[in-house]
Amino acid sequence: MRIVLTLSFLLLTVVSDAQTNQYLTDLAALKSILQKTPSYKAQIKGEKLVFYNALYNRLVADTIANSNSYSYFYNLAQLIFPLRDNHLGFYELPNYNNFKTKESIDSFLTAKEFLSYPTCKVNIDSLKAELSHKPTDSIEGIYHYDKFYSIGLFKSSDKEYLGVVLDSDVKWWLRGQIAVHLYAYGPNLYKAIYGHPRFKNFIFQGNEKYEHQSLVNSYFYASYSHSIYSKQLNQVDYVNLPKTPAKFELKNITHDIEYLLIQTFQAGNITMQESHRFYDSIKESLKAPYLVLDLRNNEGGSGKEAGKYFVLLRKFVRKGHLYVLLNNGTLSQAEILTLKLKKLKNVTTVGQTTKGMLTYGSNYGNREKLPGGKFEIYPTDMKGSEKLLQYENYGIRPDIILNDDSNWIEQVVELIRKK
Repeated sequence: MRIVLTLSFLLLTVVSDAQTNQYLTDLAALKSILQKTPSYKAQIKGEKLVFYNALYNRLVADTIANSNSYSYFYNLAQLIFPLRDNHLGFYELPNYNNFKTKESIDSFLTAKEFLSYPTCKVNIDSLKAELSHKPTDSIEGIYHYDKFYSIGLFKSSDKEYLGVVLDSDVKWWLRGQIAVHLYAYGPNLYKAIYGHPRFKNFIFQGNEKYEHQSLVNSYFYASYSHSIYSKQLNQVDYVNLPKTPAKFELKNITHDIEYLLIQTFQAGNITMQESHRFYDSIKESLKAPYLVLDLRNNEGGSGKEAGKYFVLLRKFVRKGHLYVLLNNGTLSQAEILTLKLKKLKNVTTVGQTTKGMLTYGSNYGNREKLPGGKFEIYPTDMKGSEKLLQYENYGIRPDIILNDDSNWIEQVVELIRKK
């Protein structure tokens, strides 16, 4: 069945000169901010610069797009599409007051902002029936955001996919509303625009991937769930580390296998002090023949902090065998450490491809609000290595891919026993 749809946010409306001028001002401001970033300076050259200027001119001419907040945001986000820089962030500023009380939520549900939220006019029951037969290796299908609502993700044009709410137990998500918009730029690689599950502000995600039947980067800060969009509901998560306070740990799995957990290389005072104490306690303790280094969900941080562990691990692999456990949450300095470890003998990487967020960074954490006051960008300011750029977006693929239906530590132990 061919899905026939109408996107209500694409309907033409009258746009005032003031709206047009604000759109053009925000567009120019965003371009100016991006041009100052190391990623823009390194990547947008030659033919890419010609393409980028043509894209900007097309967006300038498309002033009808600012007739609603979604198309306004989508046009702005397109200026970021050509950049491979996943430390850079762009989002609509949320209005938290809308969701503080029952009364404020009820008021929001009758406001123009809610009533004009992008909607796809499609037969929801027919869409559900068609998507229920999609194979598991297809990006198309029915996804769940925990127990709160489900979406139907389907191809809407040559490279684009829309995720439409099918069922919802949340008042502010209605059937037919668009929660996800994906733009494909490689096999199972997407630029994404999401509506935040709790606050419904638009968020740009430049590095979305389809893996393990999930959109693996669809985690939202300050949401009412730690979930991501997944076709699998209530399945045990073996890919990610459980939410525990422990950032560092060393323990024995068996008499000949040790387990080393490092969740961060952040250099904040408290974390760094904890890291130093932990490092001092283990630097003479790595004596088993096999060591499992768990870098899952390691958020990166300081190169100096990662470096001291590299020295320790380099010493270990002269006599022992190191297994490095990776997932999509392994990012930044944790990815850089992984690349350094892969060059050593007696090192095997296992798990899932890393995030691909390692070339650039931000020293100062500055955020810049666009002139209209509705949107904000988190620009990067650290120069990137040309050698690392090949991994930006794509990540580091492990030597051995683990499956997602059993405990990953047990899978690594089994691999060791088969040696």
